[in-house]
Amino acid sequence: MENDFKKEAQKQYLHFFRIWFIIVGILLVVTILAAIVRGISKTSWERGNMQAPAERVYDSADVLTDEEEDSLRQLIAEKEALIGCDLVLVTMRQPVEGAQAQEIYDYRYTSWELNMQDIADDFYDNHDYGFNAPYGDGALILDNWYEGQSGTHLSTSGRIFEKFGDYEIDQALDRVSQYVESDPYKAYSACINYITDTMSGSHRSMRSMVLLLAVFVPIAVAAIFVATHLHSKEGKKTTTASTYIAGGKPVMNEKRDDFIRKSVSQRRIQTSSSAGGSHSGGHGGAHRSSGGHSHGGGSRRR
Repeated sequence: MENDFKKEAQKQYLHFFRIWFIIVGILLVVTILAAIVRGISKTSWERGNMQAPAERVYDSADVLTDEEEDSLRQLIAEKEALIGCDLVLVTMRQPVEGAQAQEIYDYRYTSWELNMQDIADDFYDNHDYGFNAPYGDGALILDNWYEGQSGTHLSTSGRIFEKFGDYEIDQALDRVSQYVESDPYKAYSACINYITDTMSGSHRSMRSMVLLLAVFVPIAVAAIFVATHLHSKEGKKTTTASTYIAGGKPVMNEKRDDFIRKSVSQRRIQTSSSAGGSHSGGHGGAHRSSGGHSHGGGSRRR
């Protein structure tokens, strides 16, 4: 008897304060989601790799002024702190194609693209670049100015490798090719800014999703409560569809379907293969460097 009384008292207590419990629960959810948003929204990263050199701009081709080099170093420092990835620029003026170049420079290939890939990857690996750890998060822009063999290679590693697919790599190379002949500084700045914007975009997307959850989860919980609460207040139905039908059996009139005409319409549904400009989802140009480290990337001749 006493146990029944306690159970009934607890039931009445929970029933009386249920609105406050729901409000506290909603506030707790909002607080947790807000904390997650603050974590995602961090604007600086703590560097984990102290082995890489401080230099980020190697203008061996001498296509930049001293002021432009310093400006690029400053830009790269700001962007690295924003996305937590190393960003390196290397210019060169050297043949990279053919049997003669292979013999002189001890390349692994005679192919322009494969040798550009090797040079970029090896430079990154041999200097222990990577924001979080050697061979880790980052990208290297290699731009060759050798006459007849000029072009750009983008080498990706770590989180940039995970993010950049063929589409993103092409977009980054487009920034270089668009301006490089007339204004190398503008070309390299545009490429660095694109890499940064793309990497920052993934965090903005996650932040937006969490913010949406922070808004809609409490609303959904409140809606469920209101619907449940109102349902519990509804009176029981005392009549049915057949209550006022004589004899309890409804009479159905004759029912039939008449086929009038036939018409067929056609339309083309666009598939992903026919749609242009879609993102490819990361791991673009995936391969192993000569040192055995994972990289992505791509090349563009000019």
